[in-house]
Amino acid sequence: MTKVQPSMCLKVKKGTFFMPETDRVYFRNNAGSFRMEGPMIQQWIEKLIPMLNGSHSMESLTDGLPNPYRERLYEITDTLYQNGFLLDVRQERSHDLKDQVVQAFAPQIEYLESFVDSPAYHFQQFREKKVLAIGEGTMVTGLVSALLQTGLADVSVFLTDPKKTNVHRLSELETAARKIDPDVSVNLFAEKESFSWADEIDPYDAVLYVSQEGKVEELQSIMNHCLEKKKGFLPAAVLGAYGIAGPYIDEASEKGWESAWRSLPDHMKSESPSLNASSPAQSMLSTILVFELFKKIIGVQEPHQNDHVYLMNMETLEGRWHPFKPHPLATKNMTTEKRNPQEEESLNPKKDQNEFLYYFGELTASPLGIFHHWEEKDLEQLPLSQCSVQVVHVRSQQLSPEIIAGGRTHEEARREAGLLGVEAYVKPLKREILQNSGPHTVSYDTFHIGAGEGQTEACLRALQKAVENHWMIQDHHKIKKARKVTLNKIEDEHCRYYWQVLKTMDKEPQLAFSKDGFGFPVVWVKTLDSIWRGTVALDLTLAVRQALFLLLMEQQNHGLPSAYSFLSCSELYFERETMNALEIPSIATGNNIQVLDQAITQLEKRQHQPSFVKISMDPFERDGMIDLYGVWMERGDGQ
Repeated sequence: MTKVQPSMCLKVKKGTFFMPETDRVYFRNNAGSFRMEGPMIQQWIEKLIPMLNGSHSMESLTDGLPNPYRERLYEITDTLYQNGFLLDVRQERSHDLKDQVVQAFAPQIEYLESFVDSPAYHFQQFREKKVLAIGEGTMVTGLVSALLQTGLADVSVFLTDPKKTNVHRLSELETAARKIDPDVSVNLFAEKESFSWADEIDPYDAVLYVSQEGKVEELQSIMNHCLEKKKGFLPAAVLGAYGIAGPYIDEASEKGWESAWRSLPDHMKSESPSLNASSPAQSMLSTILVFELFKKIIGVQEPHQNDHVYLMNMETLEGRWHPFKPHPLATKNMTTEKRNPQEEESLNPKKDQNEFLYYFGELTASPLGIFHHWEEKDLEQLPLSQCSVQVVHVRSQQLSPEIIAGGRTHEEARREAGLLGVEAYVKPLKREILQNSGPHTVSYDTFHIGAGEGQTEACLRALQKAVENHWMIQDHHKIKKARKVTLNKIEDEHCRYYWQVLKTMDKEPQLAFSKDGFGFPVVWVKTLDSIWRGTVALDLTLAVRQALFLLLMEQQNHGLPSAYSFLSCSELYFERETMNALEIPSIATGNNIQVLDQAITQLEKRQHQPSFVKISMDPFERDGMIDLYGVWMERGDGQ
């Protein structure tokens, strides 16, 4: 935006409110707010604001002032201008609105002044748009009323069910509007013998559709025709006890409605007429729709036009805008690319942990979110921190089983719950992902997906699942040979904490060590009241950490949460009775490229090659906070 020039005749935009305090002044209008600070700023603003009425140029306002005063005046006005609180009346575009119309729709013009220059000109442009309203019953009547009250001059109405619509009421609305605006006309249409939605919508700039009976198929059909004809489309429908309005659909957001519909909770999708949908409730929904169209046509930039929907309880009239994410089954944006994580470790920047956790909250913030909840609930928080997450199933929109995650700290537990939730959301899409990536010989059960803060963590989590799955399936029938061990020196903080807690609880386990078919470490634990149970990991420290963690989670929850599992063994065969002393070195959590490199090398020694693919899919790829990787095992001979 250009700076304030001497020739400008500046005027404070309508709807501006300012509140002075000592050495600061707060400004607010329909577009936003900001604070201006400085010595004597209150006195400057109180004297300057009345002069900014469009009648004086900046040159005349500053004529004869000392240089410091002139510079201060330009500084203040430039700040107000850059923040959108002033307009230059010399740049105003002319309009042809009658005085009667300007007076009747002054609130609309005043509202626009906060967002655009030449508000009357833009309002005239809105009045000249050709808009088609489609619907039936009370809802379409409310829609026509809202369009007329907003200032649209020519309203075309297509009645999908004339028998359920009060046509006389529509005529009354037209008559009443003409008393204020003589140019108003309301044109009614209904289905004819040779009928085509494509032909009906062709002459119009935008289409509004409302249904008080939740006719979603009809909505989608009209929307598809609007997309073909490149017409803007805004829908609203009553779905049983709830009403939905938006999003605005055009070429740039053609999958918006389908994403919103697929993200809508299953219990909100009743298509039966609602006894609770009163006429005022339906009219409110129609008014919201018209206001969104008004802003869209004018060019008012707001954050909830394409990726938000308005949900309203039709009984209580409570409603608000809710965000939704692009749905992978709507956008079909699921691609894969084969990657070698050992060669691309530098492309793995560390993310801010607060932003990372905030993202999981964002996935939970809406009824249309990926997570139904992500919180501690009433879970015990000692000795381990715990967090619960429940994922909305990507296909059915019903709730998946609750997942409980644990960690040494609250941050660890919330982070782990978030990653487990993302993996649970993506898991039902493995077949679609495999169609884009793996050879036909890769089975659904041998393909594993990991989510992470970066590439390395995602690959580690995916590979860990693959190794666990192989061990559980391939090694469960084999004789378990192991060596009893004791922990000598524990440098790893997690292992040391878990071990100390178990000792304090008098649950110190016996430990044994073995290897799986790939040569990865397996750690077995046994308490006085249990049999031997084991877990495998890509590294000795990780294996000990996981075994002690699982034992502690089991003790804390009086049973192991479903997200975790031990492999039970009624009897281990010990090679010798003497116990080996293990030293547990410290190891970083999460993005540890060294562990990944060693694991891949170990697999290659056993004639297995892990094949990694980067999974790019909505909404995670667009958000840029979560990395998704898949892995399957290939034999060294290419099988």
